[in-house]
Amino acid sequence: MFSICIINPGSTSTKVAVYYGAENSKPAEGSARNIKHDPDILEKRKNPIDQLNFRIKAVEDFLEEQKIETLDAVVGRGGLVKPVPAGSYKITESMIRDLKESKYGSHASNLGALIADLLGRRFNCPAFITDPVGVDEFEPLARYSGFPGMERKCQSHALNIRAAARRAADSLRTTMFDLNLIVVHLGGGISVAPLKKGRIVDVNNANDGGPFSPQRTGSLPTTQLVNLCFSGKYGSAEELNHILTKKSGLLGYIGTDDGIEITERIKKGDARTLEVFEAMAYQISKEIGAMAAVLKGKADMIILTGGMAHPPLTEWIEEATKWIAPVKVYPGENEMSALAEAGLRYLSGIEELKDY
Repeated sequence: MFSICIINPGSTSTKVAVYYGAENSKPAEGSARNIKHDPDILEKRKNPIDQLNFRIKAVEDFLEEQKIETLDAVVGRGGLVKPVPAGSYKITESMIRDLKESKYGSHASNLGALIADLLGRRFNCPAFITDPVGVDEFEPLARYSGFPGMERKCQSHALNIRAAARRAADSLRTTMFDLNLIVVHLGGGISVAPLKKGRIVDVNNANDGGPFSPQRTGSLPTTQLVNLCFSGKYGSAEELNHILTKKSGLLGYIGTDDGIEITERIKKGDARTLEVFEAMAYQISKEIGAMAAVLKGKADMIILTGGMAHPPLTEWIEEATKWIAPVKVYPGENEMSALAEAGLRYLSGIEELKDY
């Protein structure tokens, strides 16, 4: 029986769990905790890398409390690493350097590999990441933006996208490498990805384009955005980027990004909330149509997953897109179980670790 520690850092908390599993089985959760961090400390240390020490201490305290004395592997959520193909990666000095320097972007998920590496050294076991945000399997045509020198970048919710693809393939008694799928991650950011025989060959970067989401603008009218940048309304690119990625979308239009609150407002007859929520579904559906064109209409299934994958949003999207392919809904982010499954695939000899 293998024991696998999972580390998943978020903006305000760190999820940690220990999973157990044997060959040819699904890993089962043994103990878990979502460790909430002091908002005042987070505010003082806005750079996630500056939060490493107190986050690792909290994780170590949890493992000691649970009397965890041995581990067979530690798997961390993969953050903003350099562009790499999908898969599981050894945590190397170059990866640690890239993450500490925020070379490819700053995000709490960058701490996943750093914490996993420290735990791996403590427990003398392998430590790695799997399907990081930086997964890049774009085909050449997908990189063109229309403006020379500005290339479209592949960043997505790859971990949950590929976990949902595996789950759908299991339901069809095949593998994702035998299917063409369109997977939609519905969370604070939204990723709509066509998977061609298991490869994420295109995707809207949730910070740069695609549908608007609970907090992000998605694609914007170019000339209006340029005019806004030079209007003097915002003092810096950093300030405006914060508005575009943290304070826009549903939050900007209706003052909330809470799905439960939005549903309650709609039930009470709030016409404005209903229209904005339907508009988000409209844009998601359009993006699904675009990704169907990437697959030349040959999609076996559309998969809706993530924390927002619930009615009425999923029902509206299905109504608009079911003519493309059957729609399957897998609610929730499923990141912890996806990391645990990666750990078990490695320990069972099914998947090898790649070099970064």
